[in-house]
Amino acid sequence: MDDFLTTRQVQDILKVDRITVYRMLNDGRLSGTKIGQQWRFPRTEIEGLLNGTRYSESVPFMTEDNSLPIHCFQTIQDLFSSVSEYPAILVNLRGIPITEMSRPSAYFHLITKNPEGRKTFVDSCERFVEQAKTGKSRFTCSAGLHYAGKFILSGGEPVALFLVGGFRHKGIHSQPTATDNELVGFIKSEEIQAAYDTVTQLSYEQEEKLDSWAAATVQAFESILKERSAFALRLKKIADLTQIP
Repeated sequence: MDDFLTTRQVQDILKVDRITVYRMLNDGRLSGTKIGQQWRFPRTEIEGLLNGTRYSESVPFMTEDNSLPIHCFQTIQDLFSSVSEYPAILVNLRGIPITEMSRPSAYFHLITKNPEGRKTFVDSCERFVEQAKTGKSRFTCSAGLHYAGKFILSGGEPVALFLVGGFRHKGIHSQPTATDNELVGFIKSEEIQAAYDTVTQLSYEQEEKLDSWAAATVQAFESILKERSAFALRLKKIADLTQIP
């Protein structure tokens, strides 16, 4: 853990408050790994910030979306993952996460702790969004991991994609694809393989259930959006009625 810093250590080094650290994390200026309930930050990245040598083209790994009730969505997503024991995440229509991954695997932590890995993940999610627009609900990322997904709709239009995964097919020996091997310059190949081997394996029968589970969870997301829209409409009517001529 010497290679990672706590939030408090980052605050002390950068001379900023806790809120600023999380804001930098959300907008992509910092990358972090959540271990349990605590964020940890790569020491080399913080040192790079101080020295002005940090890789400057990192893809934001989480983005704020004030149009969606993210706190409520995160709670529902966490509950889904707690019950199903499967990882889950919400991404926007550009493939950028808008919630934190629930029950992330060791492989996810490893790959997304550097800019190249985050870009690989976001690129895969952006491709999933395009595939979902054609009606697909099963996706395969550049590492060969599988996902189930479904759009969240508001007013009949997609606003986010709910993804469950990634997972491996049970009984099929596999290893990271060439795309992840390109990350070897940043992560040791044996670390990648070791983390990949811990990814959840599902049978095809278990995979079939994911579609209905994802659909049920998306219904919960959409019901919140409908209630919020109805509440906003009621407030507008009240405002119109009480407006002084």
